[in-house]
Order: sequence, then C-alpha cells, then structure tokens
Amino acid sequence: MKPRADGFWHGPVPADALCLYRAGFGVLLCWETLTWLPHTTELFSSAGFHLGPYPGLAPPPVIAAALCVVLLVASGLVVVGWRTRIALATTLAIRLFLYEVDRINEKSVDSIVLVVLAVLLLSDCNARWSLDDRRRAARGTRQPALVCAFPQRLLQLEFAQVYFFAGLTKMVSPDWVNGTVLAQILASRWATELGVRLSGAVPDAAIRAAAIGTILYELLAGFLLFVPWARPAVIAAGVVLHASIQATLQVGVLGPHFVWALLVLFPDPHTVAGRVAALTRGASGGRTDLAAAIPPGRSRSGGS
Repeated sequence: MKPRADGFWHGPVPADALCLYRAGFGVLLCWETLTWLPHTTELFSSAGFHLGPYPGLAPPPVIAAALCVVLLVASGLVVVGWRTRIALATTLAIRLFLYEVDRINEKSVDSIVLVVLAVLLLSDCNARWSLDDRRRAARGTRQPALVCAFPQRLLQLEFAQVYFFAGLTKMVSPDWVNGTVLAQILASRWATELGVRLSGAVPDAAIRAAAIGTILYELLAGFLLFVPWARPAVIAAGVVLHASIQATLQVGVLGPHFVWALLVLFPDPHTVAGRVAALTRGASGGRTDLAAAIPPGRSRSGGS
C-alpha cells in the first residue's frame, strides 16, 4: 500500500533522531559560545564596532559578557535536556538579541541557528535522551517513544533549502563556476593552514572540479536526501564535503552542524531508533522500551 502523504508529514516516528539532534546541536551551541566569551567586548558590547540595524542596543561590556555566560548555561541545559523548553527559549532570545546587535561575522550562519532553535522550541525534542524524560519517568508520566514527524520534516527542509539556494547562488556566478572564488578563498584570511598550502599546490583544474562538484552537490542534495535509494550516498558525500571545508576554511561550527544533521536527521527515524536500541540493548540487558514501543511490522509511512 502506498504511504499517505499526511503520514510523511504528521505521522508518528521514533523520538530518538530529533532528541539526539537536539543534544548534539546544544553541544555545538556551547562550543560556539565558548569561542565568543573572550571577545564579548568587541563583538557584542557598546565598546565594539557594530553594523546592525540596532547598534544602539549594544549593552555595556559587563552586560555583554553576562549575556554570553547565561547563553552558555542555557545551551548546556539544551544538551542535557533539563527544563528544555525554557532553555531553548532563553537561548533563542539571547541569540536573537545578539543577532540584531550584529557582531562582525557571517549573519547567514546565525539565521540557520535561529530557525533551528524556533523549531526545536515547538517540538517534543526532550521526549528522550533528556533529564526531563528522566523526571517524567520517575513521576510515572513518561511520554510515548513516538513523536509527530512534522518538526523533523521542518528541520530537514531547512537544511535542504540552504543547500539548494547556496548552490543556486554559486551557479549564477561565473567566478564560482570557473573556480576563481574557491581559489581566492583558499588563499584568504578565512583559510586554515592546510587550505593555504593546498591553494599553492593543487592544480587549477582540480580547484575548478572541486568548485563544480560543490555546486552540483548543493543543487541536488536537497532533493536527493528525500530519495531513499540515493540518501546513503548523498549523506556520505556530504560528510566528506563538510569535513573538507572544515579542514581548509575557518567556518566555525557550520561543518559539524551540517554533518550532525546529515547523520541524525535525514536517515529514516526508525533506522536511527533501531541503531540506538541496538547500542543500548547490551547495557540495559534486554529489549529497550523504545524498541518495545514500535510494534513489529509497523508501517513506516512516517519515515523519510
């Protein structure tokens, strides 16, 4: 029987993928905030240099530092899933404020984070792998192991459209297609030591091939990630692509974020749940409650 479209968008799916993504995403938020802490004065305070629409809102240096400390704590709570909605709301509010003040950095990366935080805030991303879940279990009010697929679909679409429009922007730029932009980036201040070395050692033809390969991946990945037979190859290629970018360019947590999303959000949620159950079964000495919550032979119309 052909799966119904509403099952894909709103059907019940195991909570593991969404909840594991939340925890890993929180780790990346902590990592990024830690890199900000030594530079809060110039990045966020009234003593810094700001280009945003509301530079007058930049707080005194001590307040800017305090905000980042609170942000670090809230991001840590997202990782462990304690008072998760409050932690997500606090993280979203502070990051949105800092976004409007405008630090000297790449704004599009921040916009991805803000969208993800908003989606997670309205989801059941604390249904598993969280201290909130442990508290519910202790009170006997634990939630089912299945959650609505819609938040995970929204996150998938977020990453898919970022890929597509990034590729589209590159495709209409002749200097991207012929490799000029990539060569310049690898020799710029944004490059790592490895990137600079490669810029002087790699033939121009190889750089052009890498540029075209990047464009093709970004244009196609957003569609092929939803095609079951193509998904494993697209995920593997994406991991290689982002690992290469991370090794050659200073892009912060962007690479690890996309790799984590590819590995956790895009595989079928039942597959993720099965792998998690297999990893935890030995420690628990038997069948996990998650595995038991998915009836044998259950239709996977809610999976992607």
